[in-house]
Amino acid sequence: IEGNNANANDAIMLDKDGYVSETNATNIFLVKKGRVLTPHADYCLPGITRATIIELVVKEKFELVERRISLSEFHAADEVSCCFSIESIYMEYF
Repeated sequence: IEGNNANANDAIMLDKDGYVSETNATNIFLVKKGRVLTPHADYCLPGITRATIIELVVKEKFELVERRISLSEFHAADEVSCCFSIESIYMEYF
């Protein structure tokens, strides 16, 4: 609702308990102190692109953490990244 009211193209979506799940169009990751964190796929689409990024993070020997993540943790992150695939755009808009 806040994203719509702000005329945003994308917005962070929270799960039923108020933790970050994804954006309305993408999966989301954060980096903090060299660790890569992403929300569990309980309340987001566990897409192919997300799985590929997770695979690459592990392959490159970065620490990967899948867990509940608060919105304040995203505000304090060193980096935040979103991912999607062309297929997801096609499915959503056509």
